[in-house]
Amino acid sequence: MDTTSVVDELPARPRAVVVGAALLLGSAVALLVTWTLGIDAVESNGARVFFVVLWGFLAWSAYHGAGWVRGATVAVFLVAVWGLANAPSFEGAVQALPTGDVIAKAFALVALVSLWSPAARHWYGLARELRLREGE
Repeated sequence: MDTTSVVDELPARPRAVVVGAALLLGSAVALLVTWTLGIDAVESNGARVFFVVLWGFLAWSAYHGAGWVRGATVAVFLVAVWGLANAPSFEGAVQALPTGDVIAKAFALVALVSLWSPAARHWYGLARELRLREGE
C-alpha cells in the first residue's frame, strides 16, 4: 500500500505559499489574542470561535496544497464588504469593527496577494493535477 500523499510528491512549497499560509494562521491568532486579552468586546463567542477555526483551517489547507482556499478567502472578504455596504451607516460600521477583525482581514488580504502569485498558482496547479491523478 502506497502511503505517500500528494504533498509528499509535490516540489518544495514556494515561499509565497508558506507566507500566505502563515498570514492566514496569523489571522486566527490575531482573533484569538484580541479576544482572550479582552481587547475586543466580542458580542458572539460562537462567531469568534468559528472564525478562529476557519482561518486556522484555511491556513492548514493552503499549506497542504488546497488551491480552493484562495476562493474561500475571497468569499469571506465579499461577505464582509457586503455587510459593511448594507449597514445603516458605512462609517459607523467601519468604526465598530473589532480590532481583531481588522488585523485578521488585513493579514488575510496580504495572504491573498501571496497565494495568487504566479509561483503559488503554479504549485497549486501541480497539487490539483496530482490529486486528479490519484483519483484515477
